[in-house]
Amino acid sequence: MSKNKFTTSLILGLLMLFGVVIPAKASVLAIQTLPSYINIRDFKLSCTSDASSVTFSVSKNGGSPVNFATLNPMTTPCQVQVTSAQIDEEATYTFTVTDGSLSRSTSTIFDNSGPSPVSGYYKDGLSDGYRLHYHTPSDSDFDKVIIYRGDAPDFSADSSHEIATVNSSPNSDMTYEDHFGMVAGKTYYYYIRALDHAGNSSPLTGDGGVTTVITPTPGTVLSGTNVIILPGQEGTGSVLGTEATASPTPELGSPQPDQGGVVNQINQFANQTPNPIKWILTHKKISIGIALILFGIAYYLYRMSKKNK
Repeated sequence: MSKNKFTTSLILGLLMLFGVVIPAKASVLAIQTLPSYINIRDFKLSCTSDASSVTFSVSKNGGSPVNFATLNPMTTPCQVQVTSAQIDEEATYTFTVTDGSLSRSTSTIFDNSGPSPVSGYYKDGLSDGYRLHYHTPSDSDFDKVIIYRGDAPDFSADSSHEIATVNSSPNSDMTYEDHFGMVAGKTYYYYIRALDHAGNSSPLTGDGGVTTVITPTPGTVLSGTNVIILPGQEGTGSVLGTEATASPTPELGSPQPDQGGVVNQINQFANQTPNPIKWILTHKKISIGIALILFGIAYYLYRMSKKNK
């Protein structure tokens, strides 16, 4: 009886081990999640895969996908360069990576046209500041305005003069009250810049009765979720992932702001995978061979136990 119990336990143990080895057949595949909007054409798109070959494709506005790169993630980084050959106009683009059995996709809207400037600007004096009046542009992709204050009519509308970011809807009458420690007898000046969802900037509207264009440094990131390339400054930049739960680390054009760890999650997961499981995933043929041998031993012991009854 004790011999049968030992044999049964051994068979169960081998079968449990066999059950651990079997998942090695499953593929691992993920693609970097792009922001909802981007305003650059040139960037690197990453994936994670344990397959020997993956293919990247792109489709525009829901059209047929077009393959543009094939690589072996086992020998080279699972990463491709996206250029104007893939993004040739303002549209919705879906990038897909497939290993022959599985596929993963990510979509984004390319938009590099700035919104119209705000209109109807004027200001009222308050006891401790000013009340600004303006009308937001009617552009459907309008997102928010940035308000700047300076003590000279030709001040630079940069981050050192930024006082507020106001989210609002398109085609809306807005007011903003700026309460601060005014110096008696001193005049203060304001500029307002409109931004769309992709981070594109409008010309500045402000004091002086004219619309003035003051362009910040190319690639300035004004939001933690968007890439900012202002109109007329299209070029290399950085794509920041926002909602990816599995996003490989991209290597993007300069300058590259802090990724906040979002796009590193896949690589971190891989680095934290227990070594035995990682070995199984990267040595499929050997793992399957061991599993078959163990299964054979288990079957032989089972047959022997039946004869001894």
